[in-house]
Amino acid sequence: MKTKIRRPKEEKNPKHGESVWAREVFSNGQQSLQSIIGSSPIPAFIIGKDHLIIYWNKALEELSGIKAKEVAGTGQQWRAFYKTARPCMADLLVDKYQKNISRWYAGKFIKSKLIKGAYEATDFFPELGKRGRWLRFTAAVIRNSKGTVIGAVETLEDITQAKRAEEALLKAHEELEIKVKERTHRLAKTNKALKDTTDHLSLILEFLPIVSYTCNTDEDPKFIFVSNRVREITGYPPSQFTGNSFFWIEHIHPEDRENILRKLRLAVKKRTQQFEYRFQIADGSYRWIADHRRLIKPGKRARSYMVGAWQDITEDKRLRQEGEFRLQQMIQSHKLKALGEVVAGVAHEINNPVSFIANNITLLEEMWNAVEPILASDGASHPDWSDKGIGYVEVCTNMKEIIDEFKTASQRIKRVIAGLKEFARTDETVEKKPVKIEEVIQGVMIIVGAQVRKTVSRMDIYIDSNLPPIQGHFQKIEQVIANLLINAHQAITPERKGKIIITARSIERLNAILIEIEDNGIGMRKEVLDHVFQPFFTTRRDREGTGLGLSISYGLIKEHHGLIGVLSRPNLGTRFTIYLPLDARTPINIRPAILCCDSDAAWLNEIKMSFVDIIDWQCSPEDTCEDIVAYLEQHPEVDIFISEINLPSMNGWELSGKIKERFPLLPVILYSANQTAGKAEGRAAGKPDYMLNKPFSMTQLQNIIREVGRQRL
Repeated sequence: MKTKIRRPKEEKNPKHGESVWAREVFSNGQQSLQSIIGSSPIPAFIIGKDHLIIYWNKALEELSGIKAKEVAGTGQQWRAFYKTARPCMADLLVDKYQKNISRWYAGKFIKSKLIKGAYEATDFFPELGKRGRWLRFTAAVIRNSKGTVIGAVETLEDITQAKRAEEALLKAHEELEIKVKERTHRLAKTNKALKDTTDHLSLILEFLPIVSYTCNTDEDPKFIFVSNRVREITGYPPSQFTGNSFFWIEHIHPEDRENILRKLRLAVKKRTQQFEYRFQIADGSYRWIADHRRLIKPGKRARSYMVGAWQDITEDKRLRQEGEFRLQQMIQSHKLKALGEVVAGVAHEINNPVSFIANNITLLEEMWNAVEPILASDGASHPDWSDKGIGYVEVCTNMKEIIDEFKTASQRIKRVIAGLKEFARTDETVEKKPVKIEEVIQGVMIIVGAQVRKTVSRMDIYIDSNLPPIQGHFQKIEQVIANLLINAHQAITPERKGKIIITARSIERLNAILIEIEDNGIGMRKEVLDHVFQPFFTTRRDREGTGLGLSISYGLIKEHHGLIGVLSRPNLGTRFTIYLPLDARTPINIRPAILCCDSDAAWLNEIKMSFVDIIDWQCSPEDTCEDIVAYLEQHPEVDIFISEINLPSMNGWELSGKIKERFPLLPVILYSANQTAGKAEGRAAGKPDYMLNKPFSMTQLQNIIREVGRQRL
């Protein structure tokens, strides 16, 4: 048996529209309800027990294109969403037909976990806008002081962009899909009870997925109302914001505060304002907040005020930064692939004419060797030499030099072509075989060891026992290691006591073999490091360097589904790192990271807010220097170490010394609020690269990291 839903008569009767509930509200003097709901940036409408529309706010006018005066006092709320008349969720709740919600919103609704008898749902409305819109809407009954249902409120949130962004992210990356769903789920949770001046206003605002507020339009804003949701995001009650005029601005991060105040001064007369800043929450850490506000002018004589919303976008910030990094990796990979195709074509096109030139140089040399004796015997004294302004001896000498230069240039071009072919070559079809890395390194030392030892006074080789074999090509890996060894040898100037360290070990968490080749040579500047794997980039062009060695090595390691990285510091040395996976089906997914150690969780959180690639280590009394060094051993992607000097069970100077002993190229930054702790007397062995006084600005730390440079992976 079908349940009939009682529908109101379709007549516009403003007098009737002022229901008993509306008169009750206004008789209590709560005029702020209409002002706030009517001016709220959240689309909303309110109906009475008789299904007639009481409120249809400005935001809903903009969303639906229907003016409030067209529908006020009628039961035509369905016009905003549907072609034909049908009940909205608020209508079902007014008539206590909750059981019929599944009929109209099957699979699209849930019960509110916070308010008894309230429901929320998400649906697509094709009639809204040109392409339709996705809306998240929430409906709840409104009761009077006796508990009698006197109406219902329905709020709406346009989530079209979020839905479409979610679909795009689902196609782009599986990991982002999970994060977006988590974010959407968090946004879908209902807000906790809002502390308000009236029970009705609290009930309506309780369902907003953001912190709503109102404030004046002064340069130093005074908050009139802040919803109770703020307690969940910041840990502070609303009274902290409304009772103290300076509380909000004082808790904005110092590096963002002046910028926000400047924007407020410049935008004070704008109708809408948008800001993003870091806000200090109750536990001392910072969260990224998006602040959207709209200027409301009730009338010529009434005072203007701002209605706004705060939203926690900390996770969104992290996801965007992560996405940008992955995008740059993808772009670089595609650039090299496209360049390889172009290089292969160029090498093919110039190979034939170069071969022609090389063959004719040999023929020219043979012809000259035959002609020269004839000239010497019969034409050396010919009078035409003087008429042409050139001598026989000069011709002979120049011709030999020209032929020799042709031969040298031809050989150089052949080497470049060979390098181009090697760079563009892809031998994916060639079967890979088990390769033992220790045997590869032994083979390399037989080939280039004698050459390297001419300028290197010390060479240390550390290879873990029982390294598992990898699937690959012995000669190609051998070629890469040999090339890196020769580069290390050439980077050591004669006046230095040359030292090269070769290590090979297993990294269990990556399921990979790690090979490191580290020297104490002249190192590379940041501008050189940025181009080190690009074809034809070389700092030894005057010594016949082609600039293809490292780009070829990069390609050969990529062919093995591995990674190659470089960390270099001017006048200290360079470390090349090769990651070779034990299982080619599982890609190595790492990026450069910064390890930060401190016992202060709030300070660690503040640093994490400014750097997407921070690994935070909250030190406990059980932690030791050896623990941190062991961690760095298993995380070679860490290229900067930051630490408080006064740790619970160790001293930063001692820790810095241990790290410098094992990782001489790893930049170390120490800081402390105690200025005497940063003095270097008697601690030269553990001297860090930089010292900071706590608290320091994140901009200062960013500048140091930018100056010291990062590892290239």
